[in-house]
Parts: sequence; C-alpha cells; structure tokens
Amino acid sequence: MMIPNINRRRFITITALAGGLSLFHHKMAFCYEKEGFFHWQGAALGAKAQIMLYSDKPSFAHDIFEKCQNEVRRLEKIFSLYVENSAINQFNKQGYLDNPPYELLDVMSRSLSCYKATDGAFDVTIQPLWSLYAGHFSQANADPKGPTEQQILSVLELVGSDKIVLDEQKIYFKKSDMGISLNGIAQGYITDKIVKILQDNGFENSLVYMGETYAMGQHADGLPWTAGIASPLKDENILKKIPLNHQALATSGGYGSPFSGQSKLHHLLDPKSGYSANHYGAVSVIAKDTTTADMLSTAIYVMPFEKLSKLWARYPMLEKVILVDQGGKVTEVTA
Repeated sequence: MMIPNINRRRFITITALAGGLSLFHHKMAFCYEKEGFFHWQGAALGAKAQIMLYSDKPSFAHDIFEKCQNEVRRLEKIFSLYVENSAINQFNKQGYLDNPPYELLDVMSRSLSCYKATDGAFDVTIQPLWSLYAGHFSQANADPKGPTEQQILSVLELVGSDKIVLDEQKIYFKKSDMGISLNGIAQGYITDKIVKILQDNGFENSLVYMGETYAMGQHADGLPWTAGIASPLKDENILKKIPLNHQALATSGGYGSPFSGQSKLHHLLDPKSGYSANHYGAVSVIAKDTTTADMLSTAIYVMPFEKLSKLWARYPMLEKVILVDQGGKVTEVTA
C-alpha cells in the first residue's frame, strides 16, 4: 500500500528564522532574490523544501538551484513512495531488487546499522504496520482505539530489519508481504547531498531544508542561522531558539500526525509493540550531518530515556538531543 500525500512519521516542528524570512512564507517552486540573498522553494519527497544562500553572482546562484533541484528529482526516483516506478516501490512490490542503486544501498546499510544500534527502535520495515493503521482509520466509524491486538500481532510478523538481506547485487525480504519506508532517513540523506553540492561549489553561508535542516555559516549581517523548536501543544509556541553553524537539526513528534481527529494514535509507531510511541511530546536532534539527525530523531522518539546514553559512543556525529515532554517542558541531553 502506497503512502498518501502526508508526512508519515512526524510533523516537522522547526521554523528557520532567516533575517525575518520564515520558511514556507512564499509560494512553492520559485526563486526569491534580494541584495545578494537567494531563496529557492520547491518540494522533496512530498514535503516542502527550501534553500537559502548568499552570492554575488545571480546567474551562478540560479544555476546551482537548478542543479540542486535536478539532484532532488534524481533521488526521488530512488526513495520516493510517490514516484510510481521508484526503486523503493519496485522493491516493495517485488520483494527484491536486482542491482540496486548505490544510494539505496548506502541508505539501507545505514538503516540496518541504526536498527542494531537502537535495539530495533529505528526500523524501515514498519511500512506494513503503518498500512494496517492507515487502512483501519480509512473506514467509516473506525474504532479510535485502532486495529485489534490480534491484527497488530499478525502484522508484526512482517516487521524487523533483520529480515532484509543486503548485498551489492541484490536486496530482498526474507518474508513475503514485507515493505519499507525510508521517511525516517531519506529526507536527511537528500539534505546532505544538497549540502555537498553547495560546499563543492564554494558556498559558505547557506541553509538547506529538505524536510530536515542543515545550516552553514551565517547571514550577511553576521547573525547565525536560527531554528525554533515548537511546542507539541496546540499553541505551537517556540520553546527554544537554536543557532546552527555546520550543524543539522531534525525533529520528530507524533502529535502532528494523528491517524484520525477522533484518535490519539499517530504515525510514529513502535516497531516492537505495534502501537504509537508516547515517551515524549517531541524529540529534536542536533548532529554534524543530517542523515544522523534524521535517523536518531525517529529512533529516540520510540526509545525509552534510559536507552539514550548508549547512542553517543555509536554516533560521534551526534551533538545534542532536545526532549520535549507532553506538557512542553524542554530537557537538553549531551554526552
């Protein structure tokens, strides 16, 4: 079952503050220019996307935006559940994929490593479980308690990244009817690819948002790029502002992605229990790369607090974890 046009795993609670220019203030698919400041806005993996940068060469900035957009489109043909013949859709449909693209192998390898490092909290094979919930809540008068315990237990037999076999020539599932979603890592991975393009072309002051955020340098006025962590409560107040420089920020919070307005169940499902995770209101991760931030924000949201400490030794790129409880209280955790 293909995911509908919704962010399955979480509601992004980050607002980038760029000299008063808020993310998503303008229409999609455009390039905004003012006094050496360039702002592209489009989409990536079904979500809004932006690139902000400074340059004294307008034509060069526009060329880079086009190059970045082409790279996003290329990667969507690998990772997107919205692209009919994407590599991930072929894999899910067939149960195997011969000669998988390098990028898919790279992401899958990182995903399987994270699965082990987090004791299964990060699991890309969650897709059948998500499909069960989505199908349940698509019915009229759906029980707000969700699928039955027996239905959940049955589908959990299809969940587990240890049931994936991965090599350079072929990847395949050990069981039929399995499926993956890379929503917990692909946005971060694409962000890092776009950042690499900017770095390779000499850009030092830029902000990239492809569902997750990476900032380099600062504004022309010397102020840092700043991201705001929003409250999981309905007021959505900014709880904390975080300056970023050569850092990534990713946020996971189930409160923004309920399956139904009549249910508290949400899309951030625990791959072990089969139910929506509820340890935190939201989790934000600051890391040196966006792929790490993306994966770990998802994993930590599902993990109990006492298991968090083991991640620092496994992920040297991890810098800080910001936990927001259900009432909006903020706790910062470092190694």
